[in-house]
Amino acid sequence: MDDCSACDSMGTACDSMGCTMPRNRIRAPFAHLNYRIHADYLLWSLGGFDLPALVTTSPVGTSTANAGILNRSGTSVLFGDENVGDDMRSGLRLTLQWDDRCETEGFDLSFLGIFEDNETFQDSRAVLARPVFDTGTGTESALLVAHPDFLSGSVRANVESSLYAFDVMRRQRICSAVCDNLDLSFGYRHGRLDEALQLSQQSTFTQAQGPIVAETARSLADSFETDNRFNGAQFGLRYQSRYANGVYLSANAKLAFGVNQAEARIDGQTTTTVPGIGSSTTTGGLLAQSTNIGSYDQSDFSVIPEFGITLSTYLDRNLQIGVGYNLLIWTNAIQIEDAIDRTVSQFPPELPSGTLNPAFEFDSGTFIAHGLNFNAVFAF
Repeated sequence: MDDCSACDSMGTACDSMGCTMPRNRIRAPFAHLNYRIHADYLLWSLGGFDLPALVTTSPVGTSTANAGILNRSGTSVLFGDENVGDDMRSGLRLTLQWDDRCETEGFDLSFLGIFEDNETFQDSRAVLARPVFDTGTGTESALLVAHPDFLSGSVRANVESSLYAFDVMRRQRICSAVCDNLDLSFGYRHGRLDEALQLSQQSTFTQAQGPIVAETARSLADSFETDNRFNGAQFGLRYQSRYANGVYLSANAKLAFGVNQAEARIDGQTTTTVPGIGSSTTTGGLLAQSTNIGSYDQSDFSVIPEFGITLSTYLDRNLQIGVGYNLLIWTNAIQIEDAIDRTVSQFPPELPSGTLNPAFEFDSGTFIAHGLNFNAVFAF
């Protein structure tokens, strides 16, 4: 169909085979353009990250030589040793589209945000420990946080993560038949993935231990943060089909490729307070010591494929609602699990020695996010 005005005069959208689609008769300020606003409520999982065992416990009565040590009888993991941060959470996608009168070409401007979410763990039971692998002895070990014999204490962990993306695309129809359309798009995508883990402990010596006097308090803090920034070109395909019952099917596939700038930041400290003397703070906690504390960055080639499918229907000429599913994959992304080394060659506040662990080595992997979207489209 070459004459779009013929379609408009009948109150339908242009379709080469005569398939009618609802069209809002309110004209935009620029009469040669059509506009749509897509608002999606997202219920997504960000995939999470596989943390090592970070907090353990043992039954009351376990000796200090065995309490909290992995693979010892009675030891159980309280935090870590599983995928963390993969719960479903809310997000938003906003898309502005504008097309020519025949809707055969146009532009898409889109923002996606899976907002920052916190997952907190806290425990203060009688026996608490933080398991590590001691490179000096070549065996599993643990730093006690609480034990009825001489120590009271608590542990707190906080996990955060968020995902944002922005893209602008030029769209062109490449095929149209009966009530089916296929569009090709190309443009630019920016992505941002942030994760953080803060792990802290507070202990008070209830009885003297060698040179450590009773009521001495010691607190340790480890902090791990990872950021990913992607910039690259993006190509996409969008298929749309209308069925006899008024249901519309839309399927999207996008592929972005470019550079991912990954950064890891590690920090930690130990504060010791001695009654009647005062407090002192040293650099380094347990898994964040002077051997790995710092900021590390690396740039790698990365691809971000995204797939989505939506079923929708029109409530009136202006409003279309639908529900769908999306999958996003991000290669060469660094996550919290890649920044943690649970091997140690010294315990705080000892000076670095031996194998100089914990250490940091850049190790990126594949990040996956997926979930449902509930969609509303307003056309004008």
